Amino acid sequence: MDHAQLLSSLLVSVGYRLPVMIALGVALVLLLGAPKAAARSAALWALAILMAVTLFGAALSVLPLLMIAAGNFDGIAGLNTWLGIGHFMLSLLEAAGFVLLAWALARALRGNAGAPG
Repeated sequence: MDHAQLLSSLLVSVGYRLPVMIALGVALVLLLGAPKAAARSAALWALAILMAVTLFGAALSVLPLLMIAAGNFDGIAGLNTWLGIGHFMLSLLEAAGFVLLAWALARALRGNAGAPG
């Protein structure tokens, strides 16, 4: 695998996650303008978790490409199990981020239930 193919594969791998990162960035900007409250803090933590999971997921998907480019074909076979475990752990963290975000939304909506709308 030459450098042009490696760079192309890396860009495609990161490109798959770009819409999610843009959405999380927009959500972050929206939250930064919200009044300070416990729900806002929880939502910011949830976004931080989701951003970290997205970035680590990109790194995990790029790792086999880097090993192929380095010619380490023996390491790829052993890496498969560790990648599966890593993706499972990232899925758990992503689920926790979504639950935390839903909790923050529910808390914020319950706090505004008495407000006229």
